[in-house]
Formats: sequence, C-alpha cells, structure tokens
Amino acid sequence: MAEAEGQLRLVPLGAPLAGLTPVAAQPLPQQIASHLRDMIIHDILKPGERIREVPLSAELKVSRTPLRDALKILAVERLVDLAPNRGAVVTDLSIEEMRDLLRVYSSLEGLGAQMACERALPADITAIHDWQHEMLAAFERNDRLRYFRANQAFHLNIIKASRNASLIEVHGQLNLRLYRVRYLAIMQQKEWTFVSSQHEAILAALDQRDGPLLSRLLIEHLSGAWRAIATLEAASVAQDHQTRSGTLS
Repeated sequence: MAEAEGQLRLVPLGAPLAGLTPVAAQPLPQQIASHLRDMIIHDILKPGERIREVPLSAELKVSRTPLRDALKILAVERLVDLAPNRGAVVTDLSIEEMRDLLRVYSSLEGLGAQMACERALPADITAIHDWQHEMLAAFERNDRLRYFRANQAFHLNIIKASRNASLIEVHGQLNLRLYRVRYLAIMQQKEWTFVSSQHEAILAALDQRDGPLLSRLLIEHLSGAWRAIATLEAASVAQDHQTRSGTLS
C-alpha cells in the first residue's frame, strides 16, 4: 500500500516548480500536499470548492491522517481554508485581494531584479537562459502547459539569482497564491510572440546587469496577470448580473 511505503504512487500532474524538492523524496503529507497544490494552481480544484476527505483518501490510497496533515500545509500557504464543520475549501480570493497581492508581488519582482543584477553568478544567468530556450521549444511544439512551467522557472530563477533568502521565501509564497491567475493569463493568450520578445529584452537587461531596466521590464511583464484579473472581474460581474436577473424574473 502506498502509505505503508511512505510514497504516494500517482501519475504527477506536472513537473514541480524549479527549486522544489521532487515529490517522491518528501514525507507522505508533503507528497499529498504537492499533488493537491498542483490541482489547485492549475485550476482543477476550483476556488470555493470543498475538498472531500473520504473520496480523496480512497483515490490516493492513504488514510485521512496524512491527508489532513497535507491540508494543514496548504492552509499555511493560504491555498485552502480550514473551517469548523465544513472541512477544507479551496481559497477563493476576492478581486481586490488578487490586486493587492499582485501589487506586492510586482514590488518584489522589481527588487529581485535589482539584486539579481548585483549578485547573480554566471551559472545563475546561464540557467535563466536555459529556461528561455525551454520556453521557445515549448512554443514551437505549441505546448502551452510546458511553456507556462518553463516561464515560471524562468522568473523564479531570476529571483533566486538575487541570493536574498528572505526575498526568495516571500516571493515564493506569493507566487503560489498568484499561480492560478498567471496560469490562466498564459492559457488565455492568443499570441505568444510578443511575450517571447519581452523575455529577450529581460535577458538582455540581465546580461548587461542593468538593474533599473530589468526591474521595469519585469513589472511591465506582469500585465498579463493584471488582464487576467480584469477578465475574472468581468466574469464575476456578469454572473452576478445574471443571478440577479434570474431572481427578479
């Protein structure tokens, strides 16, 4: 049985974010948390959706104890809400909360850019270039999911190159909470060429160690996330209008 072996036997939804420990090397609750996290940030488990412990523990072939421990991990990350008599529910951020998070995230991106230009080692910059090559390969294959994951690794490695542990930790936490919004932004894009050209400009600024320019480019690069939030807001307004119309009719 998977739990007895201490390893969750699942077909992974996708490669973990760059820098994270591989799922199989983690304790069982962390393996379960990784699987559920993947489902949440890739919009398989929807905001506001209840996570039902009994069918989920049966599906994963684990007892409810490590499952509950996993949900506590996700609650600390603020990806799920644990409510008395209701269990775990996928966190449903309001539009204003998303905007506030993205404002802070943008500031961290700018600071990380400045520090990366000051502190990045040649190996750091090489790794970032490698992720750009991976994005281009995914673009050629028309593989948006792989493109998105390479895009995430590209940006996380820029922050990692800042070599500021506190910045990397806080940025990583906010990245998880905004991951779904940025995922939807990539998936909704009809044109990738412009985004690729943005990455080339970002790399050029990093190669030149131009902190102010790189900071500005990374903040501007988040325009897709802002558009995704606006799209979610418009959909929410339309749904509220439809609900009110149905109530009045």
